[in-house]
Amino acid sequence: MAFKDILLQLDSYPEPTPAAVIERGVWWAQRLQASLTALAVDIRIPVHSNRIADYLIGLTDLAHGEEAKAHRQGQDVLALAAACAQRAEVEFLAQTHRAHLYDVGEHVARMARTRDLCIVPLGGRFDEQQGVVRSVVFGSGRPTLILDETAVTARASGCARVVIAWDGGASAARALADSLQVLAQAQAVTVLTISGDKPGVDNDSGLDVLRHLHRHGVAAEAVTVESGGDPAGSVIDRHVREVDADLLVMGAYGHTRLRDFVLGGATEHLLHAPPTTLWMAHA
Repeated sequence: MAFKDILLQLDSYPEPTPAAVIERGVWWAQRLQASLTALAVDIRIPVHSNRIADYLIGLTDLAHGEEAKAHRQGQDVLALAAACAQRAEVEFLAQTHRAHLYDVGEHVARMARTRDLCIVPLGGRFDEQQGVVRSVVFGSGRPTLILDETAVTARASGCARVVIAWDGGASAARALADSLQVLAQAQAVTVLTISGDKPGVDNDSGLDVLRHLHRHGVAAEAVTVESGGDPAGSVIDRHVREVDADLLVMGAYGHTRLRDFVLGGATEHLLHAPPTTLWMAHA
């Protein structure tokens, strides 16, 4: 698919999106020759009336102070993104929206549904950005590019070396199809399958992917790794680090259970501490 319209979500609270991640997001828009909309969400922190808390610690004032902090940081990251886009000669639009703190993910997912690609930063373990990423990956219906600061700063290139994690599932197929334009620009593409992890996945599972990629002008190699009883996420993580891949393309798996959302094992492992930039899609 052609990428003409990209959404870049910028975190404003509690910590703003790092400059290196913003620069990489703009780099992707330039690479794909797409226009870029950067979105910063002004958070709302609802405070239920509590006269004792207001008297003792000024709870309402604290909440308003945090909202003001988020707004300032949001404007700062938008200004930084605008400057990066100008240098890169990327068509750019900045937007500021407002949403409750725990509704940011759904808000971003709704906006992403009318974009070709959504780029999201991945925050720390206790940052609500983890929730935003999950909402966008599973709720937008569009491919999601996930930029972790550690992974971004460790690599000068964005997509020179690409690994495709292939298990033959619908989500993996969706991720493969969505990323074809990126794969065509890569210098090296590896189709990784894990034997001993899922029924029907063996040494030949990646060969038909090679045929399909060849039809699209993408030269690739197939690699099969024995799971050895290790979880798939650990095997993928280890391989990505061994080949120093710039990008991992994979399907995202998860399901709802009661009021919780449960990620698939490999998805959860790689979102917890990504070894590189992630390209994810859910079918």
